Amino acid sequence: MQTLGAQRKGSIPTYVIICLLITASSSLFNPVLSFYLNTELGFSPLHISLFFVLLPIATILIVQTVARFSDMGLQRPSIICIASLFGVAASLLLYSRPSYLVLCTVGLVCLGSYPVSFPQIFASAREYAIKNIKRGSLMFTTFLRSLASLSWVIGPPISYGIALGGSFDLLFMVTMGMFSLCCLASFLFLPNVLDKSVADKSRHIAWWKNGSVMMLFVGIACMFTAFSSYMTTMPLYVTQELKLPENTPGFMLSLAAGLEIPLMFLAARLSKAIGLKVVVIAGACSLLVFLVLLHFAQTQAHMLWIQFFSALYIAFVASMGMVFFQELLPTIPGQATSLYINASTSGQIAGGALISLASSGSYLIIYEVGCGIAALGILLLCLVKKPPRLS
Repeated sequence: MQTLGAQRKGSIPTYVIICLLITASSSLFNPVLSFYLNTELGFSPLHISLFFVLLPIATILIVQTVARFSDMGLQRPSIICIASLFGVAASLLLYSRPSYLVLCTVGLVCLGSYPVSFPQIFASAREYAIKNIKRGSLMFTTFLRSLASLSWVIGPPISYGIALGGSFDLLFMVTMGMFSLCCLASFLFLPNVLDKSVADKSRHIAWWKNGSVMMLFVGIACMFTAFSSYMTTMPLYVTQELKLPENTPGFMLSLAAGLEIPLMFLAARLSKAIGLKVVVIAGACSLLVFLVLLHFAQTQAHMLWIQFFSALYIAFVASMGMVFFQELLPTIPGQATSLYINASTSGQIAGGALISLASSGSYLIIYEVGCGIAALGILLLCLVKKPPRLS
């Protein structure tokens, strides 16, 4: 499919708007999904758990497959348009209140396909920045990544506000409109900046044979396993085990998100000064420190103080980790960005499995295991080949 904007030169505002639409749509859509399936559709916790195991697996397969074709010449504007249409279809499907069978068939295809747009917009942005911004390419990517973080600061409260203050039908109509706008903007304005000569060469790149790439993948997956197990259980640990006020988890997440954005720009500057690998490893060590301090934090004030290390992990690993993959695989940015997304998704799946450890009687066992997994991740990151110094 040839889009109208493919031949355009493109602009920074175009990427900013499309990135905001993609991330804002997801931040409205995802946070309420399990709540919707339980309260509105009446699915049991077992059925919901099974669905949330199948969904990331479907997403990983779809995202990585599409990424390979995108680096071989399939136009990124077209991919983002089609992915956005799947977002529209997913909104319509949930609006129609599907049966469990439909959700686990058609729903998995729709809900697993719209996330394709996230790595593709960042891959396109990298290609655009290298071609047009040159020395400012890293800061441009970091700026877009900070917009994604900002969306996830603002989006979840808004999504619950719409769903609970209005209705889920209204929420899905809003996300339907946002996905439609994303599709339209991509079709009309997003340029196709992929170099055809590079696309021809990328057909022969076997990233799975690259030891550094595979160690980076497993290392990032380990870090996200440890962090996602904390994120999933933290509200229960704080309110049920420590008996802290119910608003404490909200304060913790808001503070971490607020610190995260300026720290991302610090990470970008440090990556230029001391190297990308050092920054990512420092962020990974910050997570290990955070999980250790979590054992000793007993009050609300302590919980808030240690959020600096949580924010440092997100800023240094979650943002620069994507750039790390791109630097190791510079000729296939679509697959590189998708590898990062899939590594984090794999970690989230494994992190969810660690929740069962809480049956021992305390959530602390989860964080103790998370410390070990994070330490393994740090070791693997140390073994990754050092990418070229960023300019």
